[in-house]
Amino acid sequence: MKRLLVFLMALTIGSMVAGQTGVYRLRVVSWSCKAFTRGVLVQGTVRNISPRPLQDLRASVRVIGPGLRMASNSAALQDRNLMPGEAAHFEVRVRTGFDSVNRCELWFRNPRVVQIATLVPNPR
Repeated sequence: MKRLLVFLMALTIGSMVAGQTGVYRLRVVSWSCKAFTRGVLVQGTVRNISPRPLQDLRASVRVIGPGLRMASNSAALQDRNLMPGEAAHFEVRVRTGFDSVNRCELWFRNPRVVQIATLVPNPR
């Protein structure tokens, strides 16, 4: 009985790990987060890695500054509708009231989904 329980647990954990990459619908190919006077410019390229088209896509950014001060903004992608395998450029400008940036957070959404599962590497 104990062996069966251990086997079932290992099978469950293994299937969760193997299935994780299938959950993602978008993959950020590259992106950057550059501070300038009174703001931040976030730009890059994202690819649809799902088997279905994604419509009305927006890139959303949250900038975290000193003392956990935050600012955010979003913008539509240049090509708002992405077929499977297609890539699009995005650019979001965030106005901030602070001088330095500790971290930039990036995610994507559309009117039907609060947040689309996305593989996001560290910015360059």
